[in-house]
Amino acid sequence: MRTIVGPTAVIAAGTMGAGAVASFLLAGAWFRYDLLWVILLMLPVFVVSTDTASRIGFLNAREGMFSLIRRQVHPGVAWFLLLVNVPVHFLIVMGQMSVMTSALMSVFGFHPPGVEAGADYVQGYRVAEIVLSLVCGAAILWLVLAQGYERMQKAMSLLMVLMFICFLTVALRGLSELPDILAGFIPQMPDDLPRSGGAEPRVATSSIIAMVGAAIAPAALLGMPYLRADDDSPDRDLGRDLRNSVVNLGVIFGAYAIFIVIAGGFALHPLANHAEIEAVHQASGVLQGAFPEALAFAGPTIFSLGVFMAAVTTLVVAAQLSVYFSLDMLGRNWRFTTDNRLYHRVLIAFVMGAAALAPFWSFPALLKVILLMGINVVVIPLVFVIVIYLVNRRSVVGGHTAEWWRNALLAAGLATSIALAVDKVPHYLSLLLP
Repeated sequence: MRTIVGPTAVIAAGTMGAGAVASFLLAGAWFRYDLLWVILLMLPVFVVSTDTASRIGFLNAREGMFSLIRRQVHPGVAWFLLLVNVPVHFLIVMGQMSVMTSALMSVFGFHPPGVEAGADYVQGYRVAEIVLSLVCGAAILWLVLAQGYERMQKAMSLLMVLMFICFLTVALRGLSELPDILAGFIPQMPDDLPRSGGAEPRVATSSIIAMVGAAIAPAALLGMPYLRADDDSPDRDLGRDLRNSVVNLGVIFGAYAIFIVIAGGFALHPLANHAEIEAVHQASGVLQGAFPEALAFAGPTIFSLGVFMAAVTTLVVAAQLSVYFSLDMLGRNWRFTTDNRLYHRVLIAFVMGAAALAPFWSFPALLKVILLMGINVVVIPLVFVIVIYLVNRRSVVGGHTAEWWRNALLAAGLATSIALAVDKVPHYLSLLLP
């Protein structure tokens, strides 16, 4: 557990959000196990890019990332990133809060009202959603603020392990198709999947980019320096940080992603129309077939609890990073310490504001998160350029500038992020502006 606990565990847990679950689950539902190889290829970029951001934070513990961008790049770039990221993170927190309440209520058989639902059910669901959203917000704040940064790191690391176990449990049945699973790790491009009713086919390249985009996010690269600077463990160094990144971001997150694709490929791919997902209870319901008949009742519950924990971790990271970014940009104390009351007050306002507004957002819970992922793709190429620039400047990292292999993987991440933006922006605009 000592190897797991740390800033990279927080980022790994935050990356294991509902949006990542949806991306990997749909990849399995649409193309079965044929895209498992994508996970193996994207992990080196994910590990090295996040570790590079951690290096910047380790070597600049007294200066936040946004202050570095303002001083080393341009103040306008820093303000642009702040004005894009903080509102998006607020919406992401709202979306994750919706996922949490939807997942919890689905565990007890309380699903979003359909068109035929009576007025009493609709009203009862809305009241329950509002109350549960506020309770979840208060519980998360207690988790984060009760005993400071060290407690938060340990809690997030534990949640990451619990998520890992939940999705492993769901995926275990799929291991009965081990030969097909192993074949999925051999790079191949599956044919486009035709759809009924004249709808556009599901394209493998779009699914690949969505899988990569679930892991490569601007929040991880911009936020990791703050988390690393706040981690004052005496036995940390750059070599140990890289090893922790490999364990948390490579091994644990990689296995987590593989388990979700296997679960989707085993339980969803055989279904008619491959089960379009728009709500948590739909996703958990179709996974009922992943368990033996005697244990079928456990599938939806375990899946919903896994999605709930995924939403918690992403919510915590998104809220924390927003406070880091804002206070740093305004020249205030951004350190997460027990005596930094300003940090606490801003975090409370951020989380409880999102909790109060989340029930009034009308999109289905998972769809909210998937749509918001489209906004990130506009920012991530710029963030990659900034990270590459900073880690190669001696005025920022001294003699610890990037090695050739690190620069090569960062360049691969930049190229991937540009491809992600080119592919996804028109699609998300068509969804948001029909």
